[in-house]
Amino acid sequence: MNRRNFLSQSSLAFGATLTVPALSSCEAESKSNPTVPALDGSWESVRDQFILSHKNVQMAQMLFASHPLPVRKAIEMHRQKFDESPVEYWEENFLTVDDIQCEAAAQYLGADKEEIALTDSTTMGLALLYSGLKLKEGDEILSTTHDHYVTDKAIDYAAAKNGASVRRIAEYDDPANATVDEITSKIGAAISDKTRIVAITWVHSCDGLKHPIKEIAEVVKQANSNRAESDRIYLCVDGVHGFGVENIDIKAMGCDFFCAGTHKWLFGPRGTGIIWAKKDAWDMMLPTIPAFSDDPYYMWIGSTPKGPIAFNQLQTPGGFHTFEHRWSLHEAFKFHMAIGKEKIESRTRDLARIVKEGIAEMSNVTSTTPMDAKLSSGINGFRVKGMNAEEVVKAFHHKGVIASASPYADSIPRLTPCVINTEEEVTFALNALREISQSV
Repeated sequence: MNRRNFLSQSSLAFGATLTVPALSSCEAESKSNPTVPALDGSWESVRDQFILSHKNVQMAQMLFASHPLPVRKAIEMHRQKFDESPVEYWEENFLTVDDIQCEAAAQYLGADKEEIALTDSTTMGLALLYSGLKLKEGDEILSTTHDHYVTDKAIDYAAAKNGASVRRIAEYDDPANATVDEITSKIGAAISDKTRIVAITWVHSCDGLKHPIKEIAEVVKQANSNRAESDRIYLCVDGVHGFGVENIDIKAMGCDFFCAGTHKWLFGPRGTGIIWAKKDAWDMMLPTIPAFSDDPYYMWIGSTPKGPIAFNQLQTPGGFHTFEHRWSLHEAFKFHMAIGKEKIESRTRDLARIVKEGIAEMSNVTSTTPMDAKLSSGINGFRVKGMNAEEVVKAFHHKGVIASASPYADSIPRLTPCVINTEEEVTFALNALREISQSV
């Protein structure tokens, strides 16, 4: 008996017993736990959804975030069900439950669920993207000197396999004083006849600069206006440090591919992420890991699909994952939507502005992040005169602040407040920074 017939006739068929809970509101989740107030529009009620320790001021959630109540509850529910009867629970749900996650992501992004593949991280997403691009010898990937290790290596590995070349440019000399015109003009000038991919990062974790994606997309669009479709340039974005902060409308951004982990600013389950692909770009990316979804499997056993296979079915990697985490991802999207994307963006920018304005008043501290919200998001990088990044982060820890250092050759310390933080915590961190800078 083939898989389709078995699942449709068995008592384990998904349609027979749906055990994954419907997308629930944060209020309903909170009511089930009377010790946690429901979301009431206040930032205090948002903060109460987390069991994050406040022994120290948490200013590094951009690296690895705590789970809010709805995510924690979903993870525990799935974990219990798997431990009770793992095979049965998987068979009941695996054919359709990924759709719940893709649908929630689509609602958040302003996209279609078919455009979204699920991954385990930004790293996995970028690796799948660049290794899957249909590039050939002579094609060029245009990237920057500011990108993260993962982007650099994913591009290098891909080029080594397909014979494409890689060229990296500096888009600005001083990130704190960079302008939209400076960035877009340098990218436009660097595009050559060989360029097929422009690979950039939305918000740099090295210095906190946020790329003007829409304006860069216009530069790429203009370059494509004189090209045949076979020579089209695709804009690929590592979006993780804007994802969960910026009030995103993915289609309005203008990029072709977008990768992000969801366990940072979005507060999603650890080990989850997404790739979004514009529909007219699907054909540019081949799968790397076989999918466990319907159509690819049925094609393998000899069935003919009714039409083209959607991106999410083809590109979501198969295999057995930490399903209790992956199947809880929708709760993180619902949590953000319940708070409000616009409110989260405004709150994060307000807290970041307090950090940047405080740094501007310190004589021994220099910001690496633009003051302008158009070119910055939630990451606030800086340098302390006479101290390296590791020394600054250690000094913060001694003063009760959890900060982070950017993982680059030229490392900088960062303060990255999010909607969990209070204005008082931001002020506390700034006072600590002032004391650290004056101790040198």
